[in-house]
Amino acid sequence: MARKSAPPQPPVPFAGNPLAELKISLGERSKELECLYGISHLRETHPHSPKRFLQGVVDRLPRSWRYPPFACARIKLDDGMGGGGIYTSERFHEGPWQMSAEIRGEGKRMGEVEVWYRKGVPVPPGGKGKKGRGDGPFLKEETALLRAVAERIATALLHMKVEADLRETHRQLHSQHQELQETNIALRTVLSRLEEDKQQVREAMIANVQKIIMPIVYELELAATGRQQAYVTLLRRSLQEITSPFLSELSSQHLELTPGETAICAMIRNGLATKEIAQIRGIAIGTVRRHRENIRRKLGLHNRAANLVTYLQSTHQNMGGGAFPSAGKGEGNVPANGG
Repeated sequence: MARKSAPPQPPVPFAGNPLAELKISLGERSKELECLYGISHLRETHPHSPKRFLQGVVDRLPRSWRYPPFACARIKLDDGMGGGGIYTSERFHEGPWQMSAEIRGEGKRMGEVEVWYRKGVPVPPGGKGKKGRGDGPFLKEETALLRAVAERIATALLHMKVEADLRETHRQLHSQHQELQETNIALRTVLSRLEEDKQQVREAMIANVQKIIMPIVYELELAATGRQQAYVTLLRRSLQEITSPFLSELSSQHLELTPGETAICAMIRNGLATKEIAQIRGIAIGTVRRHRENIRRKLGLHNRAANLVTYLQSTHQNMGGGAFPSAGKGEGNVPANGG
């Protein structure tokens, strides 16, 4: 029958041999450096996968201790860290000797990293004890190494969490941006339809005024006499103003004009005198004159030799291009009387 192979034995320390002890010490320091370098490499190769990073760390830890064949490692994350989790190295088994370091980040506990030794590891004199009581077979440098490993784990996990939050925020912002674009498209479509409906209503109103109301007004104007005829004529001209762009253009280009001043502008442009405007609106002649002065000032005609009637009429004639001419243009040929 074949004999079972004996379990691997840990190396026996070279007691009393300074050169051998120095060689062993240098080898341990080299393993520690390789361990820290390996953790940094894992962080670079798995920047978005905490699970792969942590599994790579526990797989690397045993080979970085003094007796790798007898060492195993475990990382335990608390419930607050992405639901918690436990990561163990290959053939993990709790043994008589254990050392651990707390994983902390931002002043909070995140978990714990452990290294265990199974049976068969020689214990130096004065290191008797079970499960972490005394240094046992662990080196003091290994205690510092495990703390450094815990710090690097905490830093990596926090960095990954921040990056994950940023990616999620970017995803949400991108989704909201797309929703806003779709909403803007829908709003533009609605506004376009509203503008089309508005234009249709305006065209229908103009058609009804021209076909139904204006014939009646024309008949009344022919039949009326005296002051009544003046009123009917004003009514006809007012209806014509409603169906023309004069009032809307005047109001949009001169927002400072009040509704009453806009109405008086229409009467002035239709040739009504100050007295007639006062009688129609039921106000004093002096009030109409003050309105005329305010209108001239707001239209930029104050202290200028420009006739208000001529200016308003020329404004209406030049309104086909959509621009409201300024008071300074073409005033040289405007008569100064009666403004």
